[in-house]
Amino acid sequence: MKEKKSFFIVLLITLFAQVYFYPFQSDLRLSIGVIIFNFIILTREDIEEITLGLFCGIGVLLLRTIINVLIFNSPIHESLIFNFPSFLYYLVLGVLIKVTKVRKYKDNISYGFLLLAILDCLSNISEALIRNNISLKVFKVIVFAAIIRSLIVYLLSLAHKREKLYILKKEHQERYTQLNLLMSNIQSEMFYLKKSMKDIEKVMSESYSLYEEYKHNEGLKERTLNIAREVHEIKKDYYRVISGLDTLVNSVENHDVMTLSTMLTIIKDNTTRYIDSNKLSAKLNFSFEKDFEIVPYYSLFAILNNLIINSIEACDNNCIINVIEQESEDNIYIKVVDNGCGIEEDIQSYIFNPGFTTKFHEDTGSPSTGIGLVHVKNIIEDLNGNISVKSKLHEGTTFLVRIPKNSLSR
Repeated sequence: MKEKKSFFIVLLITLFAQVYFYPFQSDLRLSIGVIIFNFIILTREDIEEITLGLFCGIGVLLLRTIINVLIFNSPIHESLIFNFPSFLYYLVLGVLIKVTKVRKYKDNISYGFLLLAILDCLSNISEALIRNNISLKVFKVIVFAAIIRSLIVYLLSLAHKREKLYILKKEHQERYTQLNLLMSNIQSEMFYLKKSMKDIEKVMSESYSLYEEYKHNEGLKERTLNIAREVHEIKKDYYRVISGLDTLVNSVENHDVMTLSTMLTIIKDNTTRYIDSNKLSAKLNFSFEKDFEIVPYYSLFAILNNLIINSIEACDNNCIINVIEQESEDNIYIKVVDNGCGIEEDIQSYIFNPGFTTKFHEDTGSPSTGIGLVHVKNIIEDLNGNISVKSKLHEGTTFLVRIPKNSLSR
């Protein structure tokens, strides 16, 4: 694979070396290939300088000779002799770059630029001397061309560096998004685990009560005690899992914050991917009055993710969801407004009850868990806030979340 890339690079430089001009009506021929050569040197640490100079020199020598022979009917030996200085130019340039360690100074723009221009001059002077084509005018052209070419090389390398940083930033943002969504989902699952923990404690208490009640019955005594022991083991396993997840979430949350604008961007990007992957027709709009840093941002992630997905599922076609943040002196208000099918008035008071649902699986007909909104309500109440709903059939639904500022921001 590396050999293929190296061959492509040499071929690219060789081809661009055939694009040349004669500046200021001089006899000195300057090619674009040198710009590509120096750009590769500055941006590819895995390319050895002298090797690149050697193979590029051979490539330029052979291609120019072939062109002279086939197009201009020049004898092969004369073409080889005429183009041999071009071979030496690339070889000398590669050696000089290796010896002076130009790559070491590539981030020092002024010094690196000056050094590259000097090496370009020296290589061109060596070629001009071999061609016996050196004069004051040619020297001035060489210096001017070296400055221009080195400037172009550095501009290209800076643009390349900026593009790499942009790509890295984008990849980092994607990983950051995935991490935050993962932590948000973990918090959601922890709600179910903690709920199960309470159920397990209740079962264990009842099984031990049965043991106490029937401990004089040899037939039931051992069986009820075994049930109590097994439930206790399950409880310990659950406790270890919940403690581990709590530690994980708290270790991340306690050392990091996120701005509201960043959070909304992440949620919008992730939800847009969800909409696209499920081939849904929905549009998201986000607005906020003032940007601020959020400490328990995983909690707010879980709240908004649940409410937005809930709104998407409540819409048919041309769904529009508006997420609006507003503030008062002491509170943050977040509205999630959709133009979906709405909720019947007589069931609106039940939607935050555990197990209540109006959603059923299309294929199996089985109901959903009915704890999504319960989970949202619990998180909001943990933040000392509250949630309310207003809805009209066939018009849409608005969820209004109120959270005290001191529960969210620093």
